[in-house]
Amino acid sequence: MTYENPVKDITTERIAELLKQRSITQMQYAEVLNVSQPVVSDKLAGKIVFTSKDIKKTAISLGVTTDYLFGLTDDANVIGKESYL
Repeated sequence: MTYENPVKDITTERIAELLKQRSITQMQYAEVLNVSQPVVSDKLAGKIVFTSKDIKKTAISLGVTTDYLFGLTDDANVIGKESYL
């Protein structure tokens, strides 16, 4: 299902920034989410909403909290956890 989001939300912005900072390609991220690269492109463009499973997989793979991804905190780090991407 496609959702037209005219404005990128904080979750999308934070995921895009984390991928950029860590030099993770859309193809690599697509493998984490188990979707195609075009779907990742649409998610990062705000055309498709990230699901709760996407957020969970992203947080685990990048070693950040879901609170950070949702904009509830500015602290991205999970104590004792490292990203595997």
